[in-house]
Amino acid sequence: MERLLVVTAHGDDETLGAGGTIARLADEGVAVALLVLTDDDGSRTASGTGGGTKRVAAIEQAAGILGVKQVRVHGFGDNRLDTIGQLELNKVVEREVRQFEPDTVFAPSLADLNLDHQLVSRAARVAGRPGRSPVREIRCFEIRSATDAGEAAGLPTFHPACWQQLAEEHLDRKLQALRAYGVECEAWPSARSERGVRALAEYRGSQVGVPLAEAFELVRRVLP
Repeated sequence: MERLLVVTAHGDDETLGAGGTIARLADEGVAVALLVLTDDDGSRTASGTGGGTKRVAAIEQAAGILGVKQVRVHGFGDNRLDTIGQLELNKVVEREVRQFEPDTVFAPSLADLNLDHQLVSRAARVAGRPGRSPVREIRCFEIRSATDAGEAAGLPTFHPACWQQLAEEHLDRKLQALRAYGVECEAWPSARSERGVRALAEYRGSQVGVPLAEAFELVRRVLP
């Protein structure tokens, strides 16, 4: 892996889903770019829980902590990507793939209940399709608050086939990046709490006999 594009619906998806892996790969010299398709806290404002996060500034701060070198944030509304249309979302991600030329793409899982996540996952798969892009590997990450809810609602279960081992320093940076999102970092026993994030890393690590890990669904990988 030399060039990684992380495609998400919302700022904090990248941190919750793959923050430790992003930090490790950046340390190893992989050029990492982040594409976020929404830039507001519309769902929180509508529910009365309060936005409280200057979203673009938080995205950039978190990206810096993780070692992301390029950040692009689009102005679509939170939980409104279904009003944009799949074709338009595909075009946005395809344009980013053409410009950045990644060999690897990370995206949310189709197992997530959040419709924004599903639409972005489909767009990333379209943009990275064989013969039309330089993408040789596509992985999907779990965002527990959305992935767990999807399983409870009867969606396909998140089924990892790839584990990235993490060092303690990579998990620490993931937690630092999560703090940049303010109210998005919740109190235990929320899956979005620091304790919840650590618990998941320990659980995923225990599945493959290492102290800490993040897990991914492997959509496609082309071996040389």
